[in-house]
Amino acid sequence: GSRGDVSDIWGYVDENGNEYAIVGLEAGVSIVNVTNPTNPVEVFYTAGANTIWRDMKTWNDKAYITNEGGNGMMIIDLAPLPASTALTVTNYTGSTYPFTTAHNLYIDENGYCYIFGANNGVGGAIILNLNVPTSNPSFEVGRYNQYYLHDGMVRGDTLWGGAINDGFLAVINVATKSAPVTMATKTTPSSFTHNCWISDDGQTVYTTDEKSNAFLGAYNVSDLNNITEVDRVQSSPGMNVIPHNVHFMNNYIITSYYRDGVTVHDVCDPTNIVEVG
Repeated sequence: GSRGDVSDIWGYVDENGNEYAIVGLEAGVSIVNVTNPTNPVEVFYTAGANTIWRDMKTWNDKAYITNEGGNGMMIIDLAPLPASTALTVTNYTGSTYPFTTAHNLYIDENGYCYIFGANNGVGGAIILNLNVPTSNPSFEVGRYNQYYLHDGMVRGDTLWGGAINDGFLAVINVATKSAPVTMATKTTPSSFTHNCWISDDGQTVYTTDEKSNAFLGAYNVSDLNNITEVDRVQSSPGMNVIPHNVHFMNNYIITSYYRDGVTVHDVCDPTNIVEVG
């Protein structure tokens, strides 16, 4: 329809256990009650900057949404749900590190938000503390500004970033949020590192390159001074398939593709990745 294509999706659960999908559209953001999956009901919609890229995550009772069209990061207060669907929308454009566009964001287990690919500095990561109000001076806690990051994820004190334009995985110490430090980089098979995900045991990182006929890569990161590739695998070799995002769950990696839908690989042995679905 007039709202355009869907770019990304995320979930939220209210205090009564109702489930919602937060849906990024070209023209804005839709919030859909999916508690009854056979009867999804849109409960809220807000227009935003027009863009084919919109990424969203949640922390506590707020949704945080980046886009590449403008207006900074949209914040939707979801706390009134389910009693009220009159939700408040604000836009955050930074202070010390002002920005209007960004490619993606990730929120770690401690409520720190990493805004990737913003139009600030080289587009590394702007780091926010979502546990304090946006008006609090300590809301903006730091910036990583060595390499442009397209995507990334954080666990503990380590940011695993896709430095797509540099063609490598970047491993960044974010223990001191005001002064992140690059600890290591590792070039991925097609030198166009789109995303990466760390295994639950912290020993293996899986990567995608957003290129035709690219591989999923697996890397032993137990020694950051000697990151080693332990396996790589293609979907439909020779068919110009482009991998997009890989995630780790329960000794499986789940990957989205431009053409091959979703693949599931067993990685209980990271040196021997086996497609199982």
